[in-house]
Amino acid sequence: MEYIVSCPQPGCGASAEIVDRWVWPSTRGPVEHVKIWCASGHGFTPPLDTLATRPTPNLPEPALGVAVG
Repeated sequence: MEYIVSCPQPGCGASAEIVDRWVWPSTRGPVEHVKIWCASGHGFTPPLDTLATRPTPNLPEPALGVAVG
């Protein structure tokens, strides 16, 4: 299933697909990240709540990340 958002690259605006999803723990609680690739070839791993457009609310469950350090 595809989950489409707008590419966050300034000036791009192409459609971008969410290809992976995970959660990293933090001192303020879990932070959900996604890996996205746009039609123009830009790739990003932003926190989900920073995306300008929202994906379909029924995303698959994220994997729990492993803290590094």
